[in-house]
Amino acid sequence: MALIFVFTLLVYLPILNNDFLKTWDDNRYILDNPHIKDFEPDKIPGLFTLYYDGHYHPLTMISLAIDYSIGGANPKVFHLTSLLFHILNSLLVFWFVILLLRPKTLLAPAITALLFGIATIHVESVAWASERKNVLFAFFFLISMITYIKYINTGKKPFYWLTLFVFILSLFSKVTAITFFAVLFLIDFFYKRKLLSKKIILEKIPFLTLTITFGLFAMFAQKSSWGENLSQQYFPFYERLVFSSYSFFAYIFKLIIPVNMSGLYPYPVQPGSFISIAGLAGLLLVVVMAYLFVKKIKDKVLVFGSLFFVVNIFLLLKLFEFPAGDYIMADRYAYIPSIGLYLLAAFILEKFMQKKPLYKKAGIAFFIIYTLFISLQTFNRVSVFKNGLVFYSDIIEKSPGAKVAYTNRGGIYRDRGKLNEALADFNKAIKIGPRSYKDFSNRGVVYVDLGKYKKAFTDLNKALEINPGNLDIRATYAYSCLQTGNFQQAIENYSLVLKAKPENHEAYANRGTAFYNQGNLQAAISDYTMAIQLNTGYLNAWFNRGLAKIQSGDLSGAIADLAQCVKLKPDHAEAYSNLGVVYSKTGNFKEAFANYNKALSINPSYAEAYLNRGIDYYYLGQFDKALKDFDEVIVINPALGAAYYFRGMVNLKNNNNPCNDFSTALQLGFQMAAEMINTYCK
Repeated sequence: MALIFVFTLLVYLPILNNDFLKTWDDNRYILDNPHIKDFEPDKIPGLFTLYYDGHYHPLTMISLAIDYSIGGANPKVFHLTSLLFHILNSLLVFWFVILLLRPKTLLAPAITALLFGIATIHVESVAWASERKNVLFAFFFLISMITYIKYINTGKKPFYWLTLFVFILSLFSKVTAITFFAVLFLIDFFYKRKLLSKKIILEKIPFLTLTITFGLFAMFAQKSSWGENLSQQYFPFYERLVFSSYSFFAYIFKLIIPVNMSGLYPYPVQPGSFISIAGLAGLLLVVVMAYLFVKKIKDKVLVFGSLFFVVNIFLLLKLFEFPAGDYIMADRYAYIPSIGLYLLAAFILEKFMQKKPLYKKAGIAFFIIYTLFISLQTFNRVSVFKNGLVFYSDIIEKSPGAKVAYTNRGGIYRDRGKLNEALADFNKAIKIGPRSYKDFSNRGVVYVDLGKYKKAFTDLNKALEINPGNLDIRATYAYSCLQTGNFQQAIENYSLVLKAKPENHEAYANRGTAFYNQGNLQAAISDYTMAIQLNTGYLNAWFNRGLAKIQSGDLSGAIADLAQCVKLKPDHAEAYSNLGVVYSKTGNFKEAFANYNKALSINPSYAEAYLNRGIDYYYLGQFDKALKDFDEVIVINPALGAAYYFRGMVNLKNNNNPCNDFSTALQLGFQMAAEMINTYCK
């Protein structure tokens, strides 16, 4: 037991440094799950009437809620709990095999449990926080098998009722536990009980009732999230049969030789030659196992181990639409089935080692080398779940056509500010297809971030053609309209957003900016006011309303709004500079210069503050100070035409040639310079 504990712990140690997979269910199950964040004991009954994210697993929700109450959103707490459950499960496997075989030595139970503990294919179940349901249901599943064997060996009814109770706990953790009903018959077969006797049939009725009930729960839960079409890709039955046979073979292969493991195994576009060959190999394996069972081979351990694997993996082979999802197989599905295969391996190895002393030495050497190989594979695989970026990059390396991996990795790149990398991933996702509104929306948002508003406009328009009711996309589309000068379109689209979601303060503020650019100052001020009423701390609305009030002549109102800006953000250089402009208009130049100076102390490279202060110096006749400020503007931003114009005006006042400055100002689009050129430079 110590060996199993230590080895399992060591290979999984990197898990404590792993983050959540925030776009691979961990957001829904943990980070954004209101049922675990606001958890109170009086809410427990409600969880037992809840379908969540296509599943019915109230005990899993309670388990996650306990972790959240201990450490909040600290991933270490969740990973540590999952690891502890996995270690306990490994020890329960050890106990189960001892009770099942009643062996003379502990070799076979130890090998089975150790292989289960360090198996690379189990990393997904342990290192992915959202898969708490897998290790939790397995915990109760294993206890149920142990208590059932105790019931058979002792005949004591409390063990029977305990088995039934713990089976219910397993079902409440994950509905996959319904396969326990078939396992009961396997254990009966192993102990040569009369399977068709009245006693055994009556024993199974409560288990059958629970199996059917929770099977229906699973169907209703998945349809509540996925609808009637549980898979986005349709394959005829004969193709699903080939895929199921392939995955059956692949599970066995990966349990023994864990290479090319992945967080996602997409369906192939077409069942190619390799898939077909592997599928036939899987069918052959099933036939061989069936033959061994029919012939009643002498060694019941081989039959039990083989059938244990088959009955626990069968419903997960994607032969039907359950479980839902566009993937051909998943590592997590092999968690319980692996026990049968590892029991076979342990039994065969033990028999081999008993034949001759030389075989014993060879068997020990092989097992040590194999164990070290598996341990290293598992240790490295745990690190693949370190974060979403590593995880999706690994999927892409193994399956370059996995569209969802590019989409999700692109989202992570965008969140990290790596916009070019995000754009490359979204382009790849669109190229792979099939295209959805999310593809164009994702790329459109990145174009907005990059300031490429015309491209954003095109992509977001395509997204809206596919999904016109998505308010988030429409709001972003309206923003791209605003940035490309399509102010009327921006107003129309923001109005649609506000009609459906009148509490959206950003939509009011941005529609106000569109009105402002159209020259409709009263409508702009009205929208900014609504945004402020909805969010009194919304800095952007205070600032823009201040600018609109300057344009409308409401100088006292502008001063009040801009003063609120610097109250909310004391280092708001733009607000101080515009306060200077307002005070200048009121003739209070002392306050004007104080605010310009404050803006420049915050941002010494703020060209507009120098320009505004220079203009005031010019009108006050302080030409030297004005000239110095205009020179500073031109150094900071040589494309600001107003600086050349006013420097030309200063030169004109100082009897210096102003024509070069006027000419540059006009070239940069400052039209007032044209009149001065006509007057002084002809």
